[in-house]
Amino acid sequence: MKKAYFLFFAVVMALAMQSCLHDNDTTFDLPAAQRIDKSVEDYTKILESADNGWVLQYYAGKNYSYGGYTLLLKFKNGHVTAMGDVLDPEEQATSEYAVVKDQGPMLSFNVYNKVIHPLAEPWLGNPDGVQGDYEFSILNANADSVVLQGRKWKNKMVLTPMPKEASWEEYMLGIINVKAGMEVTTYNVIQGNDTLTQASFDPSIRRLTLKLGQTTWDVPYCTTATGIVLGQPITIGNKQYSNFVWDENEKSLTDNNLKLVQFVPKSHKSLDFWVGEWTLKTSIRRRITLTLEQGSAQNTLNGKLHINNVTYELQLTYDPATGRIELPGQPVIDPTYKYPAGIVLIPASQQENKLFGEGKGSMYFTWNEDTERADAEDSGQISGHAVDSFFGVAYGEDLQPILNAEGGYVFAFTLPKIQYMTKTK
Repeated sequence: MKKAYFLFFAVVMALAMQSCLHDNDTTFDLPAAQRIDKSVEDYTKILESADNGWVLQYYAGKNYSYGGYTLLLKFKNGHVTAMGDVLDPEEQATSEYAVVKDQGPMLSFNVYNKVIHPLAEPWLGNPDGVQGDYEFSILNANADSVVLQGRKWKNKMVLTPMPKEASWEEYMLGIINVKAGMEVTTYNVIQGNDTLTQASFDPSIRRLTLKLGQTTWDVPYCTTATGIVLGQPITIGNKQYSNFVWDENEKSLTDNNLKLVQFVPKSHKSLDFWVGEWTLKTSIRRRITLTLEQGSAQNTLNGKLHINNVTYELQLTYDPATGRIELPGQPVIDPTYKYPAGIVLIPASQQENKLFGEGKGSMYFTWNEDTERADAEDSGQISGHAVDSFFGVAYGEDLQPILNAEGGYVFAFTLPKIQYMTKTK
């Protein structure tokens, strides 16, 4: 009887526990869902309450492994208008957005926006691109800041209100000007009156690298209208530095008593320096000139190569970070009309007796202050080989290289063993 009593008691308690659990689910689940609904509503109101929009310091790459971008975002009536230094900093794009329920409130740019979405798009050969997000968990939000976390790559970033009187166009112009001024990538690091070390910026991946003693920093940064903001501060002594102001006259970045001053080596030359007539020194005893003028595209040069009483038009590029110019392989128009499909300037190695093919390899010209000439050197693009020459290969109607009687290529002109060039005008 006693055993039966305890068995009956256990069954009753089990049923009671199930009933209690069921009641608790009903009690807590519904308010939790309601809380998320209210957060979605509240966060939407907060996002749309900023009259002049928000500034977002956006960091890409798993564990902040890539660089930083500055986005301006204005939310209104279910749409977002965006500008940013992603592709074209002067372009605006408007698309739909939504604050939706996920495991919590989530900001979703659910319709393609050509300012925002390129950060999350794949590249050729790189399915993750720069590892950016277009959906963000909203961790916290108020009128002063909205804390976001990328849904896929988990980087945290913060929206802060754009000042009401600020112009979006002027803000982006400021970013353009800061970037233009920072094109030289090496900086002396000065704290007070002491030069501590050198730092380098890589504008292509938007990262700062600095080594001091046994400590190395490799951090992403965002460009602002007045300077840069580091994704994480650098600590020197007992002070942290992260928000630097750009001084165009001094070519420096300053945060309190820490200054990063641009270091320009003697080999660095401006684009204007390369404009003019140059004489190429090759292994053949013939006068060859290359006349350069600024191209229509940024950081490009149009070249006129004069050889064998014929002038050929070439394209070169200028690297503002190093101050040198680059000559790549490229198609060349035949001004003599001898060759039906024109000419292809092909990088080569005379030492190896090897042509590398169009689009493979190039040569740099770097100014040498001591010898007052621009030294030619291989760009290092072809592993295990060095470009030291260029050959103008002639092409026929069948779009194939023209061959001579011995079965070799016909050359419209040759630039064998390029050594340097000197400025003549």
